Amino acid sequence: MKKLSIIVLTGIMLASSGTVLAQDGYGGPGYKGQRGHRNAQFMPLTDRFMRAIRHLDLSEDQKENIHTTMQAMKTEIGPIMDEMKAGHLQLKELIKADGFDEQAVADLAAIEGDLAAERILITSRALSDVYAQLTDEQRIQLEEMRAERMERRAERRKQLSGDS
Repeated sequence: MKKLSIIVLTGIMLASSGTVLAQDGYGGPGYKGQRGHRNAQFMPLTDRFMRAIRHLDLSEDQKENIHTTMQAMKTEIGPIMDEMKAGHLQLKELIKADGFDEQAVADLAAIEGDLAAERILITSRALSDVYAQLTDEQRIQLEEMRAERMERRAERRKQLSGDS
């Protein structure tokens, strides 16, 4: 069950990474994210996961261990996010240049891909560590919260599409 959860989390992170990379200015210093989130360097999945974790009845030891894990992740991801931001700025300059330098853009894309993969590995490792610290009951509660969120999202999509 644990391995399946980790695989699912990693798959979702991989799927969402393209959206994250497409967002202009994602994650830089002072970035507040959607709805004013303080977690500047988190990917959206990580942010949602940690918000859900906060709704669990965690022991003080769990809170401390999770906080330590997430702080270590943020420290490790910080330089990667800085490199990604610099790459985004370089890409903007290449786009604005008089002539299109396909090789320069391809080189930037390769670097961006490597950085994204490294970020996903670091984040997945941290989330796996957090998940491992939960009790079986907390894991069940987390899964129930996920299912409820999916139901709410499906209902909102249904309402937005005009179906009754």
